[in-house]
Amino acid sequence: MTDAILDDTTLDDLSTLLRLTPDIFAEVAASEESRNAVRRRVVDELRGDPAADEVFTRACCFEAPFGESWIHAPGTTEAYLSLEVASEALDTGRHRALLARVALSTSTALPYDYRAMAAERLLRLGIGDFRRDFAEAAAEHAPLPLRSLRAKAATRTDGIDHLFPIPGTAEERLALLDQACDLKVRESRHLIATRVLQLPEQHAVVGPYLCAEAEQLIAKDADAALIRPSDYLVPWDQELASSDGQALTLAELLRITLLCPEFKLPDARVRPALVSFYRSVLRISGRSIIGLSAGVFHVEHGSAAHPSYFYMGRDAVLGKGCVVDCVGGAVLQQGSFLGGGFMPILVHTHKHIRASGEPGVAERKKVLPCVFAAETGARLPMTAIGLFETADYLESGTTPFPGIRPIALD
Repeated sequence: MTDAILDDTTLDDLSTLLRLTPDIFAEVAASEESRNAVRRRVVDELRGDPAADEVFTRACCFEAPFGESWIHAPGTTEAYLSLEVASEALDTGRHRALLARVALSTSTALPYDYRAMAAERLLRLGIGDFRRDFAEAAAEHAPLPLRSLRAKAATRTDGIDHLFPIPGTAEERLALLDQACDLKVRESRHLIATRVLQLPEQHAVVGPYLCAEAEQLIAKDADAALIRPSDYLVPWDQELASSDGQALTLAELLRITLLCPEFKLPDARVRPALVSFYRSVLRISGRSIIGLSAGVFHVEHGSAAHPSYFYMGRDAVLGKGCVVDCVGGAVLQQGSFLGGGFMPILVHTHKHIRASGEPGVAERKKVLPCVFAAETGARLPMTAIGLFETADYLESGTTPFPGIRPIALD
């Protein structure tokens, strides 16, 4: 049956073949022999037909309908099979053109780690005639604004949380995510182009929540020379969109994605937009998954919204219903898996502190932040329902779950 499906004429077209998702691909190419045959078919078509470059380049930019393609699975020598196939099938000129287009792509579905890896491989080949394109990308980005203290002072509050406008329709809310994606993609292009050209970096994210150990874990896991661990130090106060004339911050947009019902459903319009939002704005790696009703959020404590780490390596999963409250930080290395099955789990990366005799509201203002670390292959099981208070384990440095641990901030 496998051979019959592989020989189906509907799969002779490269575009159709590259649309196959990993689960369907596993069905039509169940054996290693079959998988190798499909790979050879792609390589042979690229070698024999330069016109195939356009389709394959779109796939390498994760453009629809290729963003979930089997071609982005792990390769033998590369983190992504698509990069490996490009190196094998294309001559130097065509390969250089593909890598440049990926590195400078404005595709919001393109993972940050993939962009950086494409740029690294271009540097090995030589940047050639694309230097001007990289110079333009490095020059075009303006620093994104952070919410000012004056704006915070003017923000309404209900006594617990500050208030902000949420558009009334799903399409309007999706438009907010599109605004944010566009700005952050341009920021990522600027960052990678600056490093390709070895220009000074002028707009580094800084803050009090720094952690050398967390940065070491990120650097090892990302394994890309053009990526810096500080790229995953998230400026929650960054203003990325506007609703009713009021600027919205990244923290507010993340709360919108958790509060509004359409983002909890696998809708064909909504889900790809949400995945693009996570890849563009939080820079989650390719193949990592934030499940339905799962997510990341950051709650301001008074006016404080300090940048903190959020990193998800390839194939890491935030399972259905699992949420990370990222005041302090979270590092999810390759293959780690948190929760799942719509079991409600809140990973709390900071602990509220109240001294004896203080009123309850004082507890909201004083926090002990730390970094939640899930090392490669670690599992926070579904049975960990409820609240996982990371800071409770700071003294011992270990938790009941292997590979799950807290890291103190510097």
